[in-house]
Amino acid sequence: MFAYRVEKKKYLATILDGIPGEKSDFRWNTKGNPIIYASATRSLALHEKSGNMSKPFHGLHPSFMMVEIELPDGYYNKVQPENLPFGWDDLGAYHPETQKIGNKFIASDQLALYVPSTIVKGEFNVLINPRRVKDYDIKMNVEEINERLQDLR
Repeated sequence: MFAYRVEKKKYLATILDGIPGEKSDFRWNTKGNPIIYASATRSLALHEKSGNMSKPFHGLHPSFMMVEIELPDGYYNKVQPENLPFGWDDLGAYHPETQKIGNKFIASDQLALYVPSTIVKGEFNVLINPRRVKDYDIKMNVEEINERLQDLR
């Protein structure tokens, strides 16, 4: 199974540490709970990055790379959007129920969890548990972002 993430070159060495989740609250975790956010497809990873940029999106800076994370095949749980409470995908605030699900996942022995995307309805992101990656032979492949997607201004 593969998961994808768009990440800056300078953070590639620590991508499997889940550091952003250690420092901040996000949709599927609370501060202090390291987690790795990835997507089930390359295209969704690009949409997620562009949708979560703090400035108007005119393309990605050339310092961004596409990271393919190879996870062992196996059964991974999937959170279905219809099983989530109303407002779980609201902009500007994170729902406590999704954070509870993510924190429970991080505390578990699971490696990955599929969660619905708020950017592209019907598609799924992949949460990866950084506390479990050391138990597996996880491989990463790094690719340049297509220059047509780069902001070269």
